[in-house]
Amino acid sequence: MNLFYSPDIHFMIENVSFSVSNIAREQFMTPVPRHVHGNGSYEFHYIASGYGTARINGSIYKLVPGTLYVTGPQVEHEQIPYLDNPMTEYAVFFVIQKETMDLSCVDQFLETPFWMGENASAIHDLLQIVFEELQDKQAGYLTQVSALLQQMVIYLIRNYQIPRPGNIAGMRTGNLYEKRAFLTDKAFLYEYREVTLARLSEYLGLSERQTERFLKEYYGKTFAQKRTDARMSAACIFLKNEEPDLYDIAEKTGYRSIDYFVNAFKKYFQITPKRYVQLYQEGGEKAVEYLHVPQDAGFPI
Repeated sequence: MNLFYSPDIHFMIENVSFSVSNIAREQFMTPVPRHVHGNGSYEFHYIASGYGTARINGSIYKLVPGTLYVTGPQVEHEQIPYLDNPMTEYAVFFVIQKETMDLSCVDQFLETPFWMGENASAIHDLLQIVFEELQDKQAGYLTQVSALLQQMVIYLIRNYQIPRPGNIAGMRTGNLYEKRAFLTDKAFLYEYREVTLARLSEYLGLSERQTERFLKEYYGKTFAQKRTDARMSAACIFLKNEEPDLYDIAEKTGYRSIDYFVNAFKKYFQITPKRYVQLYQEGGEKAVEYLHVPQDAGFPI
């Protein structure tokens, strides 16, 4: 059973504020297309059961029970479940702001845009209790969930072994802003086929002009660019099927005909879908990794 909550929780760890607007437990029966989160946004992933793979910044990782990883600002990631035993994941979406420049125990977390490792056993137990609290909604449950999530972050930080540089410039605060970012990510992940600027604007409670301004400020891209990113990411997953059907893929990704889809794919990657399939069949993931670049990167192929 998939569970989604928007508890609107805020807490502090030393001089760092955390806003937790969305928590989910979900079994993935279909791939999650390639996407990124905006500045100040971190997503916690814990694989509770099942198996899959993740492509994170172009590298492939196996996802097995107990895998724990965090994807921070501008970390490109997608997930592909093994259909014979699909993974179930706990996910917590944070937006984080450092209130002062003083040193903090959270600095290592902020300075590590991507981390993957094994679970500290207590984290799974904490997540199970979090969902029990959110389901039962007994007196003081939000206070209890807040305390459990603080403890989870502490355990997570203790899991980190090697600090890596990151970039947390340009963080934004404000829960409304954070919720809009989450709704935007969700729309492009699950509705890339039919999402329109008008529909996204309705989700966000903004005018179409305000939505375009928000996307440009938060992601550095227009609505059309974000939608194309999502569609092309999904197309690449579909093209890796044993016998890809271009008509079916065009329909699934929102293009009115095979010709429109092929032209869009070629414009984005500078290569045809047929050639993409050939490269993948000849060399697997490594053969097509370099194709996963933004359409404006000017990568010569």
